[in-house]
Amino acid sequence: MNRKEFLKELRRELEAFSFEEREAAIAYYEEYLDEAGPENEAAAIQGFGSPRTIAAGIQAEQVIKAVNIPPKTPKEGFRKVWLVILAIFAVPVGFPLAIAGAAIIFSLFIAIASVIFAFGITAIALVGAGIFSLIASFSLVVSAPATFLFYLGSGIAATGLGILFTMLTYFLATRLLGGFAKLLGKVLNRRKRGA
Repeated sequence: MNRKEFLKELRRELEAFSFEEREAAIAYYEEYLDEAGPENEAAAIQGFGSPRTIAAGIQAEQVIKAVNIPPKTPKEGFRKVWLVILAIFAVPVGFPLAIAGAAIIFSLFIAIASVIFAFGITAIALVGAGIFSLIASFSLVVSAPATFLFYLGSGIAATGLGILFTMLTYFLATRLLGGFAKLLGKVLNRRKRGA
């Protein structure tokens, strides 16, 4: 592949990127080839790898930059995790290794999501039980004042714990998913450098 073919193919592979990103990448490789000179052009082009590999690497770098920004919401954390998983498949690795890596990543993601889900269900159950206990306690005001106070206190405590678990669920969702996305970004970055 000569210089003209390489740059044409690279431009085609970078069509999904913004104009500025595409032109910056093309300019970088043109400058590199200018510095290599006509006699070393073929070796430099072969050293770059395929234009598809270059485009996948640029896309992976964009994902890594996006992952390093902590998520503000759990939804954003989930989105970042999926972006990193998709980026891992964009980086050229052996297909069996990619499937094994994806299975491990998916298992970790499911484990983290299960913990967050369990905390969320616990929060909902506590708030529901607390509200039910509060409502039920008012039927005992006249007939059993001591039992009324017990149910009233239990309802307030359960509702408070439920609110605490809700806040803990939100905290875990943002922190764990953000940390998981950063970990995947580091793995992707390390794999990209090794490729």
